[in-house]
Amino acid sequence: MPEIPPEIVALAASTLDEVDPPAWGPPPQDASSLVRRVHGLRTVPLAQLGIDDLRVLISQDVGRETLVPLAVGMLRYRPLLEGDFYPGDLLMAVLRVPESHWTAHPDQLAALREGLDRLDPDDPEYPVLDDDELERAVARARSW
Repeated sequence: MPEIPPEIVALAASTLDEVDPPAWGPPPQDASSLVRRVHGLRTVPLAQLGIDDLRVLISQDVGRETLVPLAVGMLRYRPLLEGDFYPGDLLMAVLRVPESHWTAHPDQLAALREGLDRLDPDDPEYPVLDDDELERAVARARSW
């Protein structure tokens, strides 16, 4: 079995504060629970971030250059990964990333499209969102 390249091992052990400087430090005293959570997640090693942690950080546009490729790597094979809300909530967060990101990273867009091709509306896990939000977001991503 091939060894994991040392740079990947090092990245997995790193935190967003380390790879996406500057470090943020502690949140303000009067910070909301979301702001406190995001500040805290920036100090967690990347390998320890869960699906919902990625959803929250990507939704808040924190560490995009580091986290979107991690999320896409998972969504490529399991597009309906679920954080704390519903199957596909991580996918919805990724689909809200601005088009400019995908234009700058066509390899990530290609991997995302592989995941989109795995979506099956007949899957019992397939989320039913208001106003066909998922279908519209998928169609928009396919047009990039």
